[in-house]
Amino acid sequence: MDILAHGLWTYAIFHKTKFPKLATLFGVLSDLVTFFPFFILRAGINHFSRPTIYEIPSYVFNLYNFTHSLVVAAFIILLITIITRKFYIFLLGWPLHILIDIPTHEAAFFPTPFLYPIFNLKINGISWARPEFLAINYLTLVFVYSFIVGNKYARKSIRTNK
Repeated sequence: MDILAHGLWTYAIFHKTKFPKLATLFGVLSDLVTFFPFFILRAGINHFSRPTIYEIPSYVFNLYNFTHSLVVAAFIILLITIITRKFYIFLLGWPLHILIDIPTHEAAFFPTPFLYPIFNLKINGISWARPEFLAINYLTLVFVYSFIVGNKYARKSIRTNK
């Protein structure tokens, strides 16, 4: 899924928690860490189109394997929980990102290695970049955010009318 949709879905799911913005950050961090350095370097040489799979350096794939693994995410979240003796719900934005990516990536272009490094299982999903998928996804987000905002104002109205 695209990074904007990841951020919007993560915020929608975590908007009632104490730190929804941190959850949103963790919901997009997988893609930022993986792709941002590559796109910055690529933009520096005037390439703004979508790269072919052959133009992408191996370090991007290595970062992608690490940042898009439920095994790695669970290990790091568990380690943070053990070290701090506190569970931070906003960290769940990371595995949410991975769970969203599993069915929304085709095998031909960055399938999600969600069991890396234990298994090399990848699902051939529906590409998030297909126009019909983008339309359905963003229309659903409009509906979800309309509900969230409507609910927020309805509760506020009820409190002020008491």
